[in-house]
Amino acid sequence: MNGTEDKGKFRIDFKILSILLLLAAIPVLLGSWWLFKGYESAYLEMAGNNLSESADTALAYINSYLQNQIIVVAGLTEVPVVREAVKKGNLDLGKNLEEVRKAIPAMENRWPKLERNSPELKAILDNEASKFLRRYGATEKSFREIMVTDYLGRLVAATGKTSDYYQADEDWWRESYGDGRRGSVYVGDVTFDSSAKVYSLELAQPLVENEGVTGVIKVILDVQDIHSLIGSVRGGPSATAALIHAKGTVISAPGYSILDQATYPGTLEILNARERGRRYFISSASAPSIFGLPDSRTLNNFRELYPHLNWMLVVTGTVKEMLGPLPLLRRYFAALVVGIIVLTVLAALILSRVETRPVLEQDPHLERL
Repeated sequence: MNGTEDKGKFRIDFKILSILLLLAAIPVLLGSWWLFKGYESAYLEMAGNNLSESADTALAYINSYLQNQIIVVAGLTEVPVVREAVKKGNLDLGKNLEEVRKAIPAMENRWPKLERNSPELKAILDNEASKFLRRYGATEKSFREIMVTDYLGRLVAATGKTSDYYQADEDWWRESYGDGRRGSVYVGDVTFDSSAKVYSLELAQPLVENEGVTGVIKVILDVQDIHSLIGSVRGGPSATAALIHAKGTVISAPGYSILDQATYPGTLEILNARERGRRYFISSASAPSIFGLPDSRTLNNFRELYPHLNWMLVVTGTVKEMLGPLPLLRRYFAALVVGIIVLTVLAALILSRVETRPVLEQDPHLERL
């Protein structure tokens, strides 16, 4: 009876159970790893889209800022005392244009040596138009210098002494004057202005009457406002914006100075991504970052408005900071699964040894045998 009962008992082979647990652990670990990686990829995609939207917003900020400055300068072209100064300069040209043209080189040579109280300089800097421009410039902190020329390019009003008297040989003047009929708005790239002694960009507009362009006004804009705009952009808890030239030099970015003329890391990858029309990409650096770029249509519209601004704007954050605790949770989860399996296998091995250990019956009659 006992033998029959023993045969009918279900016995667990703990060695086989250990092998099965180990085999089962492989798909569990792989599946868990795949799920976590898939979630991280989806999270990075979402982060990349957020960064690209932030880049769109940053570019819109810059466009709005430049458009506002264009509107302000357009208002200056309508100020009566400014138009009167231009009109007076053009009247002088009408008397004897050829003699005025011949006198320009001599005036250009004398200009750097002229003292502030010299009659030629006082006639330009102390007229009503220049006085108005100085008062106005004191209220617009980003306007570091304002100058006005007649239709020949001679200086007729300015907030201060400029580096040159004759402006018609400058790119900004030629483009703003155009063919002399309507002219156009000129927005130049960020450069160091020797007159204003600041890194700035040039904004020029024509003064137009019915007969055509009568003069040109130029404003030197301090780029500090653009620095502030870039510094205010956020695409996440650790993401920052950067404005760079297409050649890679930094215009504005946290931790960079325009004086350094440093090359922004990942410039080649940014250029490649821009050419392919990608909204975001992950860099190939040892500590990868995710870069968000403006929409190609938004960027093309910006280029059409400002053909001289070959700028790139990116919003970037490190992958590690973007993912936050996800990689750590993945490792913790994997360690937890491995730990549970190891403990289970050890328990199974211990139990298997207990099952197979020979049992010596405690029978006193055995001693007689």
